[in-house]
Amino acid sequence: MSDQTNNEKKDNVSITSLNDLIDFIGSTNIITTSKGDDSIILKFNEKDKFSIYLNKIEDEDIQSFEKLQKDLDLAKKEVNEKLLRMAADFDNYKKRNQIEKSQATFAAKENMLRDLLFFIDNFDRGLSLYHDTDKNSDFYKGMVSVQKDFLNFIEKNNIKKIELNRGDEFDPNFHQALELKNSDEFENNKIIEVVQSGYTLDNKILRPALVIVSSGVENEQ
Repeated sequence: MSDQTNNEKKDNVSITSLNDLIDFIGSTNIITTSKGDDSIILKFNEKDKFSIYLNKIEDEDIQSFEKLQKDLDLAKKEVNEKLLRMAADFDNYKKRNQIEKSQATFAAKENMLRDLLFFIDNFDRGLSLYHDTDKNSDFYKGMVSVQKDFLNFIEKNNIKKIELNRGDEFDPNFHQALELKNSDEFENNKIIEVVQSGYTLDNKILRPALVIVSSGVENEQ
């Protein structure tokens, strides 16, 4: 048998029933189809194609084949769409997971630094007791040196003290009012006293300043 005859047998498949056609399609990877008078041309890639001769196949079988091809194309499209949605969902999951991790890390850092600030508050109060009587002593100087180390530490961690003085305007975004008091010295909504310093972390409130706020002059009865 000549090479040409072998190639013809290789490139032509005779289909005598719809089941034969379905079985053949299921075992191949078809990229395009076209229909002749008595055959259907199936193209597998840019070079290879087969001519399937429709021996004794009825029109309804041809229609069934065309419907099958459409169903296969639709199924491929649906699978591709689902894969794209799954990829997008997974990408969103990774982003949410990263945000949640960052938030958890920031929250843990906040809690640790708040505890440190309370320690610094107590340290400052203790240091103030020695300011007037022992400020020239080695003990006091050592305490001041430790205080500077604390301040350097919080500065390196981007913690900033909220600058605040008596008579400043009360701002609920940065201050927490512990008490409202009548005052002849300060107008309404002015800060009378700073009870505890406030701090920010990365420009966000770490701890508001605790203050006493003026309610203005008491109304005479």
